[in-house]
Amino acid sequence: MIETKDLKIFKLFLCCLVFVMPIHAQEVLVPAGTPAYGEKQGFKSEQIGSIPDTLELPFFDDFSRTGPMPHAPFWIDEYVFINSSYTLNPVTIGVATMDAIDAEGNLNGTSSLPFESDFLTSAPINLDYPGRTDIYLSFFYEPMGLGDNPEDGDSLTVDFFASDSNRWETAWNFPGSANDTFKQVFIHISEERFLKKGFQFRFKNYASLPQTQFSPDQKGNVDHWHIDYVYLDTARSSNVTAINDVSMISPMPSLLKNYEAIPWQHFPKAYLTELKPALQIRYRNNDTTVRNVTRILKITDLAYQVSDSVNGGAVNVEPGIINEFNFPYNYPFIFYDADSTVFEMMSYLVTEDLDYKWNDTVIRYQKFFNYYAYDDGSAENGYGLRGEGTANALVAYQFSTFKKDTLRGVKMFFNRTLDDASQDYFRIGIWDHDKTSGSPGELIYASQPVQPLYEDKLNEFITFKINDTLLILSETYYVGWIKTTERILNVGFDRNTVNSDKIFYNLGQGWLNSSFSGSLMIRPIMGKALPSEPAPAGIENSQENLLKIYPNPASTYFFLDFPDVISPREWSVTLYDLQGKTVYKSRVDNAHQQHQISHLTNGLYILRLDQNGQIKASRKLMIAR
Repeated sequence: MIETKDLKIFKLFLCCLVFVMPIHAQEVLVPAGTPAYGEKQGFKSEQIGSIPDTLELPFFDDFSRTGPMPHAPFWIDEYVFINSSYTLNPVTIGVATMDAIDAEGNLNGTSSLPFESDFLTSAPINLDYPGRTDIYLSFFYEPMGLGDNPEDGDSLTVDFFASDSNRWETAWNFPGSANDTFKQVFIHISEERFLKKGFQFRFKNYASLPQTQFSPDQKGNVDHWHIDYVYLDTARSSNVTAINDVSMISPMPSLLKNYEAIPWQHFPKAYLTELKPALQIRYRNNDTTVRNVTRILKITDLAYQVSDSVNGGAVNVEPGIINEFNFPYNYPFIFYDADSTVFEMMSYLVTEDLDYKWNDTVIRYQKFFNYYAYDDGSAENGYGLRGEGTANALVAYQFSTFKKDTLRGVKMFFNRTLDDASQDYFRIGIWDHDKTSGSPGELIYASQPVQPLYEDKLNEFITFKINDTLLILSETYYVGWIKTTERILNVGFDRNTVNSDKIFYNLGQGWLNSSFSGSLMIRPIMGKALPSEPAPAGIENSQENLLKIYPNPASTYFFLDFPDVISPREWSVTLYDLQGKTVYKSRVDNAHQQHQISHLTNGLYILRLDQNGQIKASRKLMIAR
């Protein structure tokens, strides 16, 4: 790459500035930004429009259903965040997280004194059981987890609603603390004023902002509480704490060894070295007796609907122990020509009939779009450099591309703080790799000054396009930022994936590895010039509905049925076996052409339809004689 005059001047400017290690400079983590909502989820909404019908006992929710909103039939507000990323070892997969932000990701208060923050309010419940003394509400709670610890003045409370008096009363509370384990609570409900139809309970947390005038970036989404396994019923006792349930406790991992995502066009080169030989699931028997479960893994290409299942066998599970199982698999990947695609990876436990079924399953959508990612999309902290002498400090994040390609942009996630304190200009930097030191080498690109941006949607990445320089990269390189002030830039930091050995910072005397365990939320974008976020191949933009195959199953031939709007001579048809080998290919001469397949053996095949070399549709074809 030819170095521009501006880049030469800028590199000389950096060399003149970063020559003394500042005494007060420091690498810091700050409170988490807005929660990790999935793509296209939009806002946290505050209140459900209508109150559902009165529920009958038992009332149970362990928050293992797909979030990020609470399950609407059970809860009447949506302030909390349903997730599986803010805790390491929940009771079952999924928790409800209470924090310091409102529905749009803004702080609920601005004071260092405790203020009311989030609510989780049950729907009305029929508790018309006069004279009963065996009604208990139980739940598990954990302060902090992988988030920020609530201080002693903060608290988590449980309130009961007496329908006759139309009043909320505090039934339980606990002060803030730092902890990463769950504790179980039983609350006895025996007072007649609560034993009525229309009873409700709610969780409420009090949060407070740090007492600091010098680091406004600390005033972010602080004071996390996590709630799990909420259960209200009759015929209960506080002495019986066992849970008759075997459940998953961790999300489905990535298919990839080092990355959470890579471009689909790079996957064929990465297949042999980057693909994990096994996928790990984590589950626990919450009962007090040995239980037996069968473990299943299923992987599906959502573009072609090709699925492969693995039976992990039946096993006895000892009580109270976290179990890990590595699923070996041999999925028949087909490396078709597309900009992107998505695989659904699902693992589930076959458990006893009385177990709750929705916590037996974990699903991950493995995305192959146009970027590399180490992070899982959840920001448990913000990362940056702060203090005297860091005005020109550097942060560089190591990536290794499997295919020589053009860097088109950089996706970054920035944490929100009170009044958007982190609004200073910075430059995006790209460095080559110094093989001798194993750290960033020469600066090969520096952008014009840019500012952190925040989307209206929660936890959205911002894309900075690189269209002023042609950057063709191969092997190892670094993406990061160059500061312009001593305040922190506040980039999202994922605590669930650990890539600290790839995070480097330079305060003036050379490159150092990060001391924090996690991953930066920075994603280099490779490939074609950027219009917008690509759609998964075969899902949103597919024309599969335009294609019909008959007969299916087929014996010695098949036909393709096209609507009149399609010009058949522009099209070709290809058959692949489940190992990805091309076994039949033909131009489509007319809309009802007979395709001979008598030479093929019985089995399942993938039929792909192309128009002028572009994939337009796919179908499964079964050959059976």
